[in-house]
Formats: sequence, C-alpha cells, structure tokens
Amino acid sequence: MVREILTLLPSHKHIHLRWLKAHVGYLGNECADQLAKEAITKGDPFFLPKPHSYLKSEIRSAALSIWQDNWDNGETERSTQDIVPRVSNKPVGWKREELIFFTGHGTFPSYLHRFNLRTHDNCLCGEKGDPM
Repeated sequence: MVREILTLLPSHKHIHLRWLKAHVGYLGNECADQLAKEAITKGDPFFLPKPHSYLKSEIRSAALSIWQDNWDNGETERSTQDIVPRVSNKPVGWKREELIFFTGHGTFPSYLHRFNLRTHDNCLCGEKGDPM
C-alpha cells in the first residue's frame, strides 16, 4: 500500500506527506487514528506475504536449531561432538583425515570389527586397533 501511495504522489502535486505529532488535536490525524483503530477491531484480517528470502532464513534457522538439539541430546557420536560441538551447514575447518582419526571412523581394525568387516579388533602388532 505504501509503494502504491508513493507511485501516485508524483502525479498528485497537491498531496504532501509529512510527520505530525500524534494525539495533539490535529483533526486529520485524529480521524486517521480513529479509522486505523476501527480497521484493527472491525476490519477483515489482512496478511502480507513474506518474501522467499525471509522464509528460507526462517526454515534454515529452525532446521539448524532442531539439528543442534538432536546433536546435543543424541546418544551416539559423542566423540565427534567433543570435536565439533556446534552443527553448521558450513565447513568446520578440519581436514577429512583429522576427523577420521579423531572420531575413529576410518579403516581402523576396531571400526571395521564394529561392522563385522573384520573378525577381531586387534592391529597386526596385537594391540587394540583404534587411533587413540
């Protein structure tokens, strides 16, 4: 509505917009105030659509919040959470190899044994085959 008014103003040179102090007895302002109150109490609801950028931002924020809550309260991957405590859709700044090593998710005997890809979790040296 404001944009519509602004586009009409140049063709109506006799109409001027200016700020007025509220509730000091300006007849036109008091009338506009009364009409606004009536519109709120008696008028039909009027909804302005939100821009797509706003909706995307809200959805992204809600999704990250849910993801963080699940991450904080989950039962698994606690070692990974110690390294990466905050979820993000941006890179964490760790190299792939570093994450594999510190989380133990790699071709380590203990990890492979966990998924029945090895019969035991010992390394060739006889020790437990995990990175830590």
